[in-house]
Amino acid sequence: MIKKIILYEKPTKIKIVIQTPYKEKIWIKVKDANRKNTYYTKRYSFVEGEETFFVMMPQAPDVVLVGIYNDNNGMLRNDTSFKATITSEPYDVPPLKASKKTKSFIRFAQEFADECGYLSASPQGHVYKSNNGRFRIDYFDIIRSKNSGKVIKTPARISQVSGKIEVSAEAFRKYTIPMRMAILLHEYSHYYLNKNPSNEVEADLNGLRLYLKLGYPKIDIYNVFLNVFKTSPSEQNKRRFKKLDNLVKNFVR
Repeated sequence: MIKKIILYEKPTKIKIVIQTPYKEKIWIKVKDANRKNTYYTKRYSFVEGEETFFVMMPQAPDVVLVGIYNDNNGMLRNDTSFKATITSEPYDVPPLKASKKTKSFIRFAQEFADECGYLSASPQGHVYKSNNGRFRIDYFDIIRSKNSGKVIKTPARISQVSGKIEVSAEAFRKYTIPMRMAILLHEYSHYYLNKNPSNEVEADLNGLRLYLKLGYPKIDIYNVFLNVFKTSPSEQNKRRFKKLDNLVKNFVR
């Protein structure tokens, strides 16, 4: 089933109640009705009986399409393997207490996260700058080593000299809006918030605190960092994940 909801770009909480007679793999996707590669959630769960899901959208488009389908049947019309009820309500997120610089970057990051699903990227890096010219993102098809030219399996990185962020379109076009924001806030933290700019754990935690205070959903944190860590499994990344998991579980806005 697909339901169209008009949000008027206002923060919104979508509630989805799904019922199944048997255990079924059910997908939930919420996408911008007018922009390609622009999803606010893409996830599945095994539902048996009744289960309730919430899609938290601190940044929202004008109109979304909420798609729910059984993995076995695809987008089959009149699918009777499940029932779903979809409702929406305003999502009240407290104002963020942060510096003007951080708030300025967040506005830029949110604009880029909204648009990068269809923005131009190139092997040389298509340049996007914030309105005040303070922040810059170079949008590459894929990120490569400057020395060897080999592909680097990272969705983004930041220069510790200039603060310029490089982003991989190959990765970001597949990510949801919250996943994109999690990565951008992590990179911002390296250069602008960390005491030690090269410390990954410090950037993880600084970026995650901002992400959660902004009201983005917790599930996308796990999705994006597990996606990044699986390409480079190591003891360090295991420790990073444990610290992230601990912060998420104990976070109180």
